Amino acid sequence: MSVASSLSKLAFCRRLARTPGSFLRLVLHSKAAAKRGVALATAPDTEPVEYLLNLANAPNGTALRTYAGDLSILYEIFWQQSYRLPQLRANSFHTVVDVGANVGLAALFFLEKFSASRLICVEPEPANFQLLQHNLRGTAAVTLQAALSATDGVVKINSSPLAYNAKVSAETGTTEVPAVSMPTLLQSQGLVWVDLLKIDIEDYEQQVFAGPTDWLARVGVLLIEIHSPASQVAVRRAVQAHGFSWEQAAGKQPDLGLFVARNPHSPPA
Repeated sequence: MSVASSLSKLAFCRRLARTPGSFLRLVLHSKAAAKRGVALATAPDTEPVEYLLNLANAPNGTALRTYAGDLSILYEIFWQQSYRLPQLRANSFHTVVDVGANVGLAALFFLEKFSASRLICVEPEPANFQLLQHNLRGTAAVTLQAALSATDGVVKINSSPLAYNAKVSAETGTTEVPAVSMPTLLQSQGLVWVDLLKIDIEDYEQQVFAGPTDWLARVGVLLIEIHSPASQVAVRRAVQAHGFSWEQAAGKQPDLGLFVARNPHSPPA
């Protein structure tokens, strides 16, 4: 990291921290996480640390794990502004569904920047889900522990030292969690229309979009993280079959990264 980038990050931490203690913890724990690195994260300390942050919808503190990748997500969303995309600026997103909500940092961003009045957060991994509930307490968000799938049922997930990398895997998964299809999710929450659907499910998007996708007619904008070329093909094919536009919003490779698909139709009256 360059000197200018390091100074920018330090200034961000000072603005973000509500107290000197939180600022000091944020700086020291960020340095510790960077020093340990991904290669040394095979047995991370998973005890969360509470930070008092200047986030509009987190007045009671935000709990993040030093060595599980939570701090990286914090910087990605609120320092690098990964979801502040030109493709999303012209829209009002009153109803947002966040699939792969992790520990709730993206949800806090959506509540603040998009003025979402209804937010449904779906996360399968048990430790992530516990922090998701903690970090969104006091907000209007609804949290559901489940994995998005093409069909309802049960799936197995495998955890990862970097907790945001937990994946659905029939071969190596060790933890069973409920699986929910998008039609069931929409019906259970009484959602006729979703203004913004964010999906980040660690390459399981290929399986989800290989199933029935009639539910896309009820989605205004899809914001999706694509993790493999095969997933990019499956998702693009599905959304374009429903008349959606398809555009890469961020990513260093043409088949990977954040993509935005937009429904040409308006919500039902």
